[in-house]
Amino acid sequence: MPNTIINLIPNLIWIVPIAGAVLSVAGARAGGQIRNVIAVVASLIAALLATSLFFLSNFTQYTLTGNIDDITTTWIPALKLTAGVLVDPLTAVLAVAISWISFLIMVYSLGYMKGEKNLTRYYFLMNFFIGNMLLIIMSDNFLQLFLGWEGVGYCSYALIGFWHTDEDEHWVGTIGEKTLNVPEAYSPSQAGLKSFVMTRAGDVAFLIGILLIFAYARTFNFLDLYHALSGTTSWATSLESAGLFIPSAVLIFGGAIGKSAQFPLHEWLPDAMAGPTSVSALIHAATMVNAGVFLIGTVGPLYVAAAQGLSLTYPFFLTVAIIGGFTAFLAASQAMVLDELKKVLAYSTVSQIGYMMLGLGVAGLSTQSNFVFGFTGAFFHLISQALFKAGLFMCAGWLLHVSGSKYMKDMGGLRKKIPITFISMLIVALSLAGIIPFSGFWSKDAILSAAAHAGDAGIALYVLGVITAMMTAFYSVRIIGLVFFGEKSANIQKIDERGHEMHEPPLSMMIPIVILAGATLVIGILAPFWFEPHLGNLFSSYLSYFDINSPYSLNLAADIIPIGISLALALIGAFIAYITYIRKAIEPQAVVGTSGFVYSFYNFFAHRWYINALYYRGLVYPIRSASNWLFQSFEEKIIQPINIGATDVGGEMSDSLRKLQSGIEEEYVLAFGIGIALIIVLLVVFGQGLL
Repeated sequence: MPNTIINLIPNLIWIVPIAGAVLSVAGARAGGQIRNVIAVVASLIAALLATSLFFLSNFTQYTLTGNIDDITTTWIPALKLTAGVLVDPLTAVLAVAISWISFLIMVYSLGYMKGEKNLTRYYFLMNFFIGNMLLIIMSDNFLQLFLGWEGVGYCSYALIGFWHTDEDEHWVGTIGEKTLNVPEAYSPSQAGLKSFVMTRAGDVAFLIGILLIFAYARTFNFLDLYHALSGTTSWATSLESAGLFIPSAVLIFGGAIGKSAQFPLHEWLPDAMAGPTSVSALIHAATMVNAGVFLIGTVGPLYVAAAQGLSLTYPFFLTVAIIGGFTAFLAASQAMVLDELKKVLAYSTVSQIGYMMLGLGVAGLSTQSNFVFGFTGAFFHLISQALFKAGLFMCAGWLLHVSGSKYMKDMGGLRKKIPITFISMLIVALSLAGIIPFSGFWSKDAILSAAAHAGDAGIALYVLGVITAMMTAFYSVRIIGLVFFGEKSANIQKIDERGHEMHEPPLSMMIPIVILAGATLVIGILAPFWFEPHLGNLFSSYLSYFDINSPYSLNLAADIIPIGISLALALIGAFIAYITYIRKAIEPQAVVGTSGFVYSFYNFFAHRWYINALYYRGLVYPIRSASNWLFQSFEEKIIQPINIGATDVGGEMSDSLRKLQSGIEEEYVLAFGIGIALIIVLLVVFGQGLL
């Protein structure tokens, strides 16, 4: 195969899903099945193309040895900007993981969305979503990455609000519940708009950050930015002299905070559950929330290289680590007390993304020789979380279907009715809980071990992380207990009485669920012997390109104490949930009570730490009131009367001129002739002066 054709492959990875989105619309005219096949096949081709990066000789030298291949073309000549894609271990690993999980979600959609209206719009947006996420992963420059960044933002808005007719059954939250007199339930259209507005706040910060870099470096290209550091005066030193080095980094991190739903811009993601469950799986496992983690993973090594001798990276990475660790704890506390299944999983995603940010943050807090451990842990957990979270959402989608409810209190006793779904969900839930031997155990503890070796700040963050691990294990087992064990709820009893036999999901839904559950188990078994060391060596080679000499060597014996503490606390959390929600030896209501210390914390967590309500009362409602005042006081009283007056004058002139329109052709010819005669007279009288 000619090299020119092979070099198209990295571009085709993101182009094919976008082309599939367009072709699925055209295919819809030939029938729904043609449309569906095009949409699914496009995601499959993207996955196969991504996988080829590890097998074609043109790319193996880059993906397996840590080199970077930048395939560029001229984009905006006037600004000397190029467009291109990178082939390196980071982009290749993430492109493979994201594209294959996206493909499984597309297959799942065939069964889950069957019979829904507006499926052409759905499949278009899903493929467009996947393509833009892969564009983010593959881009070799900030500007091109930002286009993909905005693409996934648009798709998330449209897909979260897919059921835009806003029937009560599609709302997220319980209608009627309020916090500080702020409603806690949102329609799909409201939830979509909320995600759009909150992520835009981060996007503005991100755009300002990259424009600051461009102003001093005159390039958006990642490799050009790195190579430009070698001179005596670089863009980094210029930014530092202007006091903008750390601000530019923090502004870019602001974009990651918005997209990856980190504190304080995390509140959009739980309400994004108003969209179809397949959309939730795509957002939480394969696309949008991972974009922020990838961004920090991309700029992290660049900032380490840029700050050699400046001693300025510590504040940036400390900020990333603190926000990540705090967000992980914040979201886990809320997941422990909620009853809405998808919302629990949403807060779980916020928490797990916090772990990834913690890993990237402690990587920068470590010595350069230990950077790779936090870096590898973060991206290992990204892959692991993508597997078990996609599986959890797929199982949740079927549970909502068979129970006819989004609340776990309306389930119960389902393990014998749908045993394959039960076993699959148990596996992915235990992986989320961080229980050995599943992948979630190894990836989570890789991050916590890195934190334990990152100095005093790292130790404090490690303690916060292991407390969060205990909470995570608690709510993971709580989900299994409430859904599959205990007595049947009144809702399930009614379903049985009506003679509706519960059954496993169709193959198009079951196969992806089983594959994801199997993958998290297999990777967990292989992790200490092959997967994690291999991933660490790949990233170590990649980081060496940026002169970060950080060899990777997995030493479980040296990390036995932090790993042991983490596992012990996770088992304690799981055991408490087991005796409470499976053995039923403890009555939760009796422990929480209706007042006192425990109830205060329960109420605080259940009301989302009051953060969402305070945002509405402090920002949303005042802006809305100001808008209403402006409309009533200015537009209605000033602008509209002017418009009405202008309209009246225009109407009168129109009526007068309309009388000239008799419709008699002879009169039109006469008027035309008179007009020509007047022009001739004017030219004769005034033409000489004009000349």
